[in-house]
Amino acid sequence: MKFNYFHNKQSRFGMHSFTRALSGGLTSLSPKVSLSLGKKLLLNPFGKRSYAFKALQPLEVHNINTSLGDAHVAVFGEGRELVIVSHGWADNSSGFEAMIAHLLTQGFKVAAVDHVAHGKSSGKHTHLLNFIETLSETVQYFEKNNQQIHAIVAHSMGAVATLNLPMDILKHKKLVLIATPINFFELMFEKVDKAGISTKLLTHVLESIGKQFGRDWQSLCLSQHTEKLSDNIYFVHDEHDKYACYQSVSEYLAAQKPSLFTTQGLGHRKLLGDTKVIEHISKVITS
Repeated sequence: MKFNYFHNKQSRFGMHSFTRALSGGLTSLSPKVSLSLGKKLLLNPFGKRSYAFKALQPLEVHNINTSLGDAHVAVFGEGRELVIVSHGWADNSSGFEAMIAHLLTQGFKVAAVDHVAHGKSSGKHTHLLNFIETLSETVQYFEKNNQQIHAIVAHSMGAVATLNLPMDILKHKKLVLIATPINFFELMFEKVDKAGISTKLLTHVLESIGKQFGRDWQSLCLSQHTEKLSDNIYFVHDEHDKYACYQSVSEYLAAQKPSLFTTQGLGHRKLLGDTKVIEHISKVITS
């Protein structure tokens, strides 16, 4: 059972009203049952698990333990400085192949993360707090093994997770945040409502996860993390992104230090393999 956050069609009005009332009523009458149903429905990525890199082979593979399962991390190259790449919801690390190949020519080692319930990692369910946990554990794992982490390049929900990392982890690292959904939770609520699911159910699930991790889900909103914005952070965004509004990121960065590299016609995901985008990212992390 999966809910597709990238599905733009709205359910028919009559069915929309019925299913929203049903899911809202279940949340009120049976919190435990609705929580179980909500997690299965809303935390199950609608993405391809099986994939292979076309022209690259990892030199190492690591399994990073998290509360929801092991995250698969493939390491490419033998450079002294490491770049971590993180995909978004319902995706996997293969989308970074062209970028990884280019970074290898620049002398970097690259660690490509498959988040839990994505790609070659274990687990069936995940969420933003687990993305944050996975990135945090990955950084600490490599730093404990005396690996110098130079940069983190993250896409979509991976970018939201990256900016939620503690300051001590982000310190002295360059960050490239691609197609960042600034209003992450607003978009979630909007998609759920359009699909005819009660927003009460989503709130119930978010509050439960927050209690488990000891954090209010509202504290994950990027509006709460503007103090982290510095000239070591670079944003990349397409003007025609259907899933992460360009205007939102433009307004978010107004009067802030990070630069914004703008593309046109690439949408939400194609910019990962775009030559100009890759060259820009290479330039900013080597400058």
